[in-house]
Amino acid sequence: MARKVYWVSPVLGSWDVLAGDKVVAHHERKRDAVAAGARLARMDRPSVLKIRRRDGSLESRRLYGNDPLPRPD
Repeated sequence: MARKVYWVSPVLGSWDVLAGDKVVAHHERKRDAVAAGARLARMDRPSVLKIRRRDGSLESRRLYGNDPLPRPD
């Protein structure tokens, strides 16, 4: 089974949660976007939540579910 990838990304002073290239949630605070992304990723296992910094670089990655696939980049 393929791993679903969710992103928390900065957008013009706020934060979006994306599934692929589709925006699934929009938040003013990063912590709210991370919480929403984690909630979505937990419900859609196996999945990974990738969190970006304000400058767009990768801050962290969270894996959800028992996933036999190799660790994502």
